[in-house]
Amino acid sequence: MKRLFATAALASTALLVPRPAAADSCSSARVMVVLDKSSSMVTGSIAGATKWDIAVNGIGQVLGAYDTKAEFGLMTFPRAGQCSPGGLDVTPALSNRGPILDALSTPPPSAGNYTPMAQTLEVAAEEPTLQSAAGARHVVLITDGWQWCSPYDPATRFDGTPAVESLNQKGVTTWIVGFGGEVDSAALNQMAVAANTARPGCDPANTDPASPNQCYFQVDNAAELVAALTAIAGSVSAETCDGVDNDCDGQVDQGLTRSCSNACGAVGTESCSAGTWGNCSLPQPSSETCDGVDNDCDGQVDDGATCPTGEVCTEGSCQPPNNETGDGGEMQAGCGCSTGSMPDAGSMASFALLGLLMFRRRRAR
Repeated sequence: MKRLFATAALASTALLVPRPAAADSCSSARVMVVLDKSSSMVTGSIAGATKWDIAVNGIGQVLGAYDTKAEFGLMTFPRAGQCSPGGLDVTPALSNRGPILDALSTPPPSAGNYTPMAQTLEVAAEEPTLQSAAGARHVVLITDGWQWCSPYDPATRFDGTPAVESLNQKGVTTWIVGFGGEVDSAALNQMAVAANTARPGCDPANTDPASPNQCYFQVDNAAELVAALTAIAGSVSAETCDGVDNDCDGQVDQGLTRSCSNACGAVGTESCSAGTWGNCSLPQPSSETCDGVDNDCDGQVDDGATCPTGEVCTEGSCQPPNNETGDGGEMQAGCGCSTGSMPDAGSMASFALLGLLMFRRRRAR
């Protein structure tokens, strides 16, 4: 019986929890790809290619770049046809691209495979190969439709949310990828929010796959699928500052930096070494000095800065007082001298002679 809606589910990833380890240890993330193998994956197409072929090619492309950085495994659903929960196809391991693509070489039938998405996530929560991982554990769900079994039961529509919560309780983080325009956005948004992997600024109330700002990864073509899987793979396999070789490249905490700031609001960087973040590259606030800089970060420049005796702080440098501007004393009216100084004898004689001449000129008139 041909179903009306199809679901494809990608995987979800859990945050890496630091653990004590030797500096040269390798503790990669473990990622279970949970792929929808319902019939709509072959009856539905995009740009002339079936959704199944696009999904397999996209997974292969991303694994080519990341399968040495994280342990990837595979589950598909339904497992035995119709609506049986999915199961393990490939045990997670490093360099697993070949075995995973081999397991995906047979496409689903064109009819009869439905979408037991929630049931398969519940099986993933109990999967021993996920439970035994020493590092981070992730599930990536890729689906192209709705939670669907025949006959359709509307009461099961949102069963994916408690299934994700079961994965949370097991320490497994789930990433949700909706593939194509027939996905159930309302259900997938709820699942992404429950998984704590909702995209920044998303709208959990979205119900239309064409709406912007979905909380899950909505992909509508091959390029968008690869971009979403690349973003997820890059996140789950990233090196973190914990003294462990997370991406299994033989180096620990390599090239890890992050921004930092000080009380002055400036932005600098700090680097990770042996699992610990180092000091911020910015100088810390200090005593105010006469240099035109707010050294103590109180919002004022050179306030309280000291200078050698007899000098004052002016425009960022210590300088002698400027008498002409009043720093050395006010000028006397009618006199070219500073306060407290007296005219010399020559100046007084000149003033007396000038007064006598002016007096005689007035008498002559």
